Amino acid sequence: MTEKQIQERIEKLATLNDEQWESLCKGCGVCCLLKHTRRAGVYYTSVACKNLNLDTQRCRVYNTRLNHRIYCNKVNVPVVLRSGLMPNSCGYIEYIYGPAETQIKPDYKKIISETELTKMSATSDDNNDSPRRANTLPGPWDFVIPESSQWCTRSIELRDKYEKFNNDVITRWAKKQNQH
Repeated sequence: MTEKQIQERIEKLATLNDEQWESLCKGCGVCCLLKHTRRAGVYYTSVACKNLNLDTQRCRVYNTRLNHRIYCNKVNVPVVLRSGLMPNSCGYIEYIYGPAETQIKPDYKKIISETELTKMSATSDDNNDSPRRANTLPGPWDFVIPESSQWCTRSIELRDKYEKFNNDVITRWAKKQNQH
């Protein structure tokens, strides 16, 4: 795909109505995996938000999710264009770049819920009298999926390579949103 075609897709993405926007989501649940960001990139963990149903890969509280989680972000134009967090096979990224070479689909049988992680931490806490206890409790960073460092290459390129263009598109999009 040419740069001009990518820019046209970015422009068009910013004009979609709510129904069209939602239809791009594949419902893969990858957005709901806890992420660990570092200078080297984005790493997904095998720990899912406590509201993700691991059987269906759907949020249990989707319509009110932003009221439940301080770090749950609504996936919108700025998140897609600026965050660098969306996996290569995310429907929003594929809308811009075309189909991903590999579809990111974690093995949800190996994913644990944040609730389960909390229980593990509580158990570790009960069995640990060490004054360094806080440094030894399991956290999401202990469950990084190593290959996930390559899951967001297109999203990171979108963020970095098209930064100025994206900022212009986001500014126009935000003005339109404020008019509603």
